[in-house]
Amino acid sequence: MMIVKAPAKINLYLEILNKRPDGYHNIESVMHTISLFDILEISERQDNKIELICENSTLPSNDKKNLVYRAAEKFKEQYGISKGIKIKLIKNIPMGAGLGGGSSDAAATILALNKIWKVNDDMKNLEILGSKLGADVPFFMSGGVAKISGIGDIVEKINTNLSLDFILVKPNFGVSTPYAYSKVKFPLTNIRKIDNIINDLEKGVFDFESAKDLFFNRFEDFIFDEYQEIKQIRKVLEELGCASLMSGSGATVFGLVHDKKNIDFILNELKKYSWNIWVASSFEVSKES
Repeated sequence: MMIVKAPAKINLYLEILNKRPDGYHNIESVMHTISLFDILEISERQDNKIELICENSTLPSNDKKNLVYRAAEKFKEQYGISKGIKIKLIKNIPMGAGLGGGSSDAAATILALNKIWKVNDDMKNLEILGSKLGADVPFFMSGGVAKISGIGDIVEKINTNLSLDFILVKPNFGVSTPYAYSKVKFPLTNIRKIDNIINDLEKGVFDFESAKDLFFNRFEDFIFDEYQEIKQIRKVLEELGCASLMSGSGATVFGLVHDKKNIDFILNELKKYSWNIWVASSFEVSKES
């Protein structure tokens, strides 16, 4: 059996550039994998079937709606694999949270099967396979910090030695990504530039003050009016001394903690609310998987 961690991501920056003729949107984003994980327990079967077990009843299991199942199916098709596989998925990353759990699970599945079945294909081909499942999947192949562009399928690594600490807070509901995009109204004014945040990250000077100035998520312009509780979470985190931002299309908001010593105090203050809370830090997939 192989046990694999599939990390969540947050968006330190997310700008929507335009809507394409095919209905997708061109974006620019900085994604960052963090130490909140789904766990996949993967073992071979004696037949040729794909078996997916997930104790979370809200997730579809053995059908094509589940990205893990689809990843295994695509991998078998791509490489002509006649063997079967059993995957137990332990969900810790919430759904509808803007944390990329499904895409991360799919990436982890592809990487694991590449080893288990000794295909040993290179990362570029695996990323191409992953892109057929979802735009975010190639990013999760190596994780860390990266600039994301196109529809989310163009990944450029950002080399940084920073290790950051976050508190994640999610209300008791999710936000559908297609729905969030449907609320975006064009033309957008004051299109933000991604260069400053990338420069600070690469130089290792991305500190708390930089974060307050450079954190940006265009979805907040359209989501906060409808989902006031998400806006409230960001306000509370800022009042508790965090540089804060909504991740992806929501509903999770993260706070960059200025000093690790403050984490217990912040967590205690957040107990006043009925929100879901996690503590996480920077995580580099390629170094630890």
